[in-house]
Amino acid sequence: MASLLSGVAAGQALPPGPQAGRRLPLRRTPPMPPMLYAAPVAARPIALRPRPAPKEPLPPVGPTPDVRLALEAPTLHGTWTMRVTNDGDIPVRLVADARLLTLEVTPRGAANALRCELPADMRPGDDTDRPLVLPPGRSYVERFEPRLYCFGKRLLDALAEGSIVVAHLGWTDARTLRPPFEVESIAGVEPELAPLREIASPPIALWGDPTPSPYIPPPARPDDPDPTSLAIRGPVAVDALSPEGISVNVTLHNAGKRPVEVRFRPETLRFMATGPGGVEDCRWPMRPVAPMRELFTRVPPGGTTDLTVLLDAYCAGRTLDRAGLLVLRPELDTRKASGAEVGLRTFDGRVAATTDTVVRLHQGAKARSLQQPHIEPLPSPPVTTATLSAAPGAPTTIPAAPPPTP
Repeated sequence: MASLLSGVAAGQALPPGPQAGRRLPLRRTPPMPPMLYAAPVAARPIALRPRPAPKEPLPPVGPTPDVRLALEAPTLHGTWTMRVTNDGDIPVRLVADARLLTLEVTPRGAANALRCELPADMRPGDDTDRPLVLPPGRSYVERFEPRLYCFGKRLLDALAEGSIVVAHLGWTDARTLRPPFEVESIAGVEPELAPLREIASPPIALWGDPTPSPYIPPPARPDDPDPTSLAIRGPVAVDALSPEGISVNVTLHNAGKRPVEVRFRPETLRFMATGPGGVEDCRWPMRPVAPMRELFTRVPPGGTTDLTVLLDAYCAGRTLDRAGLLVLRPELDTRKASGAEVGLRTFDGRVAATTDTVVRLHQGAKARSLQQPHIEPLPSPPVTTATLSAAPGAPTTIPAAPPPTP
């Protein structure tokens, strides 16, 4: 040991140990994955849910109001009548408004009913427009035009003889018991009745109108064995939001065997209009200008030609002042628009349509104030008389005494 220390002190290296000749293995470090740079993610805002509004209390459950709806349909293309009668002993509050009517029409032989109602902008939105207190035993009556509800070719055709109609008055969504209500109790009147969102009428059958007399064409003249045969017609139905939007497409058909030269222009058209504002013969405001060949149309045999005009250019009266149903009959009048001055053989006469064009006008030219509903007046009591003989041969007639009031 002393010799070893002395060798170290002299600068000699220590003898190798038992592991001196072995090379230690190097531990390999796995490569670092490449750095991925992600875009910063914006924090999502926290949506605070609004606190639900408190629900309205359910209406009271009480006796059902004894209110009856009846429908009278004396014609297919005219005015119908609805009648609401309070057959109970308690007065009720009624929304007396025929705009809330819904008609279920089942044509003859059909399995399903067709639904007829006014568009949303023509129906009241709540029950505050026309409220009415209906006493016991009294009735409310209102007349309406069914074609205003059953609008369009398919629904208009359903208003035919043999169809079954059921009327509903009110809000037909019966899945909820929330207001608005068609019939409900009056505050402070006992007992409190259960409200009704709608009332329905018993089914009725439609009867046909009298058959109109057929059109008989005039006899042919000896000098014209092949007379001109023209027919004019308008569209079946026109739905217009305002008077400025009533666009009427008129079709002229040549049913003859030879071509016809005719002045088929806006100035030779006219319309017979019947609506809530009355009856008016709507004409072009100016007389036809001097004839020119460019103003005339040649219609071949069996051919047709169309012309679209705006109705407000013809009707200058009060016909378009009120919303509702407007019935039109177009007519061609070329008696003052002949082409003889320019050497043309033209049709110079009148041709009227044989079918109506119905227009549903949502809003009239003037704002219409709602008419307050009124109860149907009581029938007048019959006047009875009693004959007393005051003297022989001199009878005296006096009114009989009224029956005692219970």
